[in-house]
Amino acid sequence: MQEFKTRLKILRKEKKLTQIKLGEMLNYGYTAIANYESGRNQPAIADLKKIASIFDVSLDYLLGVTNVRRPYATDEDSEDFQHFQSYYTQLNPNSRQLALLFMEFLINKQQNDNESSESTPLYVAQSETEYKLN
Repeated sequence: MQEFKTRLKILRKEKKLTQIKLGEMLNYGYTAIANYESGRNQPAIADLKKIASIFDVSLDYLLGVTNVRRPYATDEDSEDFQHFQSYYTQLNPNSRQLALLFMEFLINKQQNDNESSESTPLYVAQSETEYKLN
């Protein structure tokens, strides 16, 4: 797992914030952020809470305890889920059934991919016979 200093730098860059800007958001100078990112200093608990809030992550993630950024967020809150839901509601009952079958296929495929460490190629024809349409 990554340390706090690494997580802070990654999160800051993901949000395209400079050390100066993040320092301003926390009401102190950029040198404090530079010191956090180098590991020279550690923020107070109150500041850790502010940092976690700015980056919308849990304290456990920020401190490197877990790799789950938002353990208490529900799928219904995610933008991807809401996007999926808007498409799903536009489908007629037959199309919804097909969408559910396709999702089941994807889940099974994902489980199979995870179980086999080696992927084997799929051969359509075992010989070099040329096939022509009549």
